[in-house]
Amino acid sequence: MIIKNGMNKIKTRDENLLKNDFLKEFLKSLQELKNNEKIVIWLSGWNSLKIFYGELKDNFWKIDKTLRNKIYFCFLDERVVDFESDDSNYKLCKNLFLDELVTKWLIKQEQILLPDFSLKDYEIDYFNKVQKIDIWLFWVGEDWHTCSLFPNHKLLDDDTYSYLKIWDSPKPPKNRITISKSMLEDIKYAFVFFIWESKQEALNNFLDENISYKKCPAKLILNCENVSLVSKSIS
Repeated sequence: MIIKNGMNKIKTRDENLLKNDFLKEFLKSLQELKNNEKIVIWLSGWNSLKIFYGELKDNFWKIDKTLRNKIYFCFLDERVVDFESDDSNYKLCKNLFLDELVTKWLIKQEQILLPDFSLKDYEIDYFNKVQKIDIWLFWVGEDWHTCSLFPNHKLLDDDTYSYLKIWDSPKPPKNRITISKSMLEDIKYAFVFFIWESKQEALNNFLDENISYKKCPAKLILNCENVSLVSKSIS
C-alpha cells in the first residue's frame, strides 16, 4: 500500500506484474480523491512511461463514469513548441493513449488542459486553468532532473506557488514551462518511474540521503504526501 509521508516501492522484474501493481495503486489514489470536485493528473512525456500509459488506456473504461468525468490531464513539463512537434510531451501522450480515450468517449477533449504558448504570460494563464495537481506520473533523467528543474538551476530557489518559464534548459529545446518547488511539493500522489538499467545511477542518487535536492532535484518528490516508486531495477 502507499505509505503516507513515506515511499511505497512497486518493484519486480516482471513487466506485467509491474504494470498491474502500478494500476492497482493508481486506481486506489483515484478512489481516495473521489469526493474532489476535480481530479487533476499531471502527465510526463517519455518512453519510460509508455507501458504504463498503455495500461491506463486498456483499463480506463473500468473507472466509474462519475469519477472519469472529474479527471483532467495536464502538462506542466512542456516544451514551448507546436503541439504537433515531435518535441511536444503532449503529442507523445496524445498518440499513446489520450486520443483513444477521447475517441471512445471515455473523456472529453475539454478534460485535457494545455498551456497557450501564444500568450506572453502563458505560465500565469495556465495557473488560472490548473491551480493544484492531485496525481503526478513522472520519470527522472540520468542527470537527476525532473520536470524542467535541473541540478543547481536558479529556479530551485523560487518558492512562488506557480508555474515558471525556463529559457535556458540544459537540454533542448531551451524554452519550457515547469512547476515551482513549492507547488510540486503540494502534490498529494506522486508516482516516480525508474524503468531502464540506465536509470540505476539516477535511482541510487534519488535514494541517497546525503545528496541534496539542489544536486538531485528529483528528491523534491519525496516531500509529497504519498510517493510510489515504480522500478524494475531496484536491488
